[in-house]
Amino acid sequence: MSEEEDVVLETLSPLGLFKSYDEFMDISVDFIAELGTTTVSIKELMKFEQGSVIDLEKPAGESVELYINNRIFGKGEVMVYEKNLAIRINEILDSKSVIQYFKKELL
Repeated sequence: MSEEEDVVLETLSPLGLFKSYDEFMDISVDFIAELGTTTVSIKELMKFEQGSVIDLEKPAGESVELYINNRIFGKGEVMVYEKNLAIRINEILDSKSVIQYFKKELL
């Protein structure tokens, strides 16, 4: 058994939530890459139309935040892959932190 499998089973098996590592690994999660955020007034919002440009107050080329189920997971860069937008992961939390997060989510 790998170290990763050991961490998952040690953390989640006592809760009775998963019988095996494979069962845990089959869970689907939401993956979000956040390009940036900004705040606008209702007045500004009402002026939006097709072609409007919204400044996300983030320098071009800066890393985007990556979220799993609305929790920060790491950072990456936006790129094009086979004609689609994609994310290259540059920084990621360690697997123990991710497993601890799922433990809290599932309780």
